[in-house]
Amino acid sequence: MVVLWLLAAALVAGYTYVPCVRAALQPIFDFQTGGGWKAAVANRIAFCGLLPGVFLLSIRSIRPPRPLLTVFANCVWMGSWGVASNTFFTLQAQMFGSGHDIATLVAKVLVDKCVWSALLCVPLNSVFFFWEGRDFSLARCRAEWPRSYLRQIYLPILLADFSVWIPVQFAVYIFPLPLQIQLVGFAGAFWSLVGLSSGIRLARVGPKKTG
Repeated sequence: MVVLWLLAAALVAGYTYVPCVRAALQPIFDFQTGGGWKAAVANRIAFCGLLPGVFLLSIRSIRPPRPLLTVFANCVWMGSWGVASNTFFTLQAQMFGSGHDIATLVAKVLVDKCVWSALLCVPLNSVFFFWEGRDFSLARCRAEWPRSYLRQIYLPILLADFSVWIPVQFAVYIFPLPLQIQLVGFAGAFWSLVGLSSGIRLARVGPKKTG
């Protein structure tokens, strides 16, 4: 988490003060500008689907029972978030503008975390990773679904999301819109890997009947 924060801060400083960093990010800017939602989908598949998938396959202790299906499903799922996030970031820019002042950044991060993440991303991703971590078995999901979803799954993931992403999102929203859409996908590789590996590890523990 701290490494991710430091990388985000270093990237902002480099983009602001080091011309070669800005030049290095220009192809990514052009890729998103020219590709639109398709570029966002490609980003999420590559960095949030394939990259974590390769990591899972290379480490035996977290390798899923059906690795190829897991990687394929994750690519499809994350690719769909590329379309959604492209739309969301574009709407944020239309609502609040593209300024870098603190008021604009705070407004965007608040909507991002308290609406986008809390009401959409965390609920949907928690259910998907729970299902995926149980080998895509609806019967296992029904048997192992916790009695208190909010306390045992939703709130821990939401707090982790806030802890990791709030500083990162402040950094992301400093960049121009095309880079925002691409850079959040790069950072999402970490989050996707956490979700995948955690779901698989919890599935191997077996069902818990705690209240």
